Amino acid sequence: NRLAGNTADAATFETSGGLVLRAMRDTIVVLTGPDCEAFVDDVPLARCRATRVAAGQCVRVNRMYAGMRSYLAVAGGIECPMMLGSRSHDTLSAIVPQPLTDGVELSVGTPRDQPQSLDVPIGPTRSARIQVSVGPHAELFAREALEQLTRMTWRVSPASNRVGVRLTAPTDGDATFADSLKISSLGEVDSLPLVRGAVQLAPSGELVIMLADHPTTGGYPIIAVVHPEDVDQLAQSDLENVNTGLQFARF
Repeated sequence: NRLAGNTADAATFETSGGLVLRAMRDTIVVLTGPDCEAFVDDVPLARCRATRVAAGQCVRVNRMYAGMRSYLAVAGGIECPMMLGSRSHDTLSAIVPQPLTDGVELSVGTPRDQPQSLDVPIGPTRSARIQVSVGPHAELFAREALEQLTRMTWRVSPASNRVGVRLTAPTDGDATFADSLKISSLGEVDSLPLVRGAVQLAPSGELVIMLADHPTTGGYPIIAVVHPEDVDQLAQSDLENVNTGLQFARF
């Protein structure tokens, strides 16, 4: 939004690929996020640069080369109602605005400042180590639980979405993480408010790390909480490359 000359709360597009937009009038767009295949008509669209799009031209964001989500801002921002302080679609409650559908026409506002570009594109940072702190239910686990949590290598599950990133630990015939901690009978705990980055342990032994569309409360034990900057990194986990291992480190 800053590069497009918009206010911080202006609505933008979030896409994992397959986005096609046709400009109804001359405008300026800015693409940010991981490296991806994107074009204005047949001309590659550079990241982090204010790019002019003439009326009738098409902007296409295809597949991601690395990461999961790209963001496209239009100078002036997409005009849509604000609900509960946000203009984002909420996956669980289906709060407006609704996801884009074929043929929908969107209005654009007026930019506050002059659009600008960066000389070098900035993308999400990538690290195989995710920083965590002790969660509110740590006392329910065996003493070595957090040590074991940080020793294991975790894989991103294809079942991940904007609600949460699901992580599995390869068992190689051994017990799951939940079984090894002897907490399979723990089940659910009293519901409590959830925060972005909370690491819940599901009965299956999977970890579920809460993302932007997480519910307000949850009933699975929270063994750890991910550092805010590393939550952003997890949200860019490439679901097509689920063999990339992740490890936790305490901070």
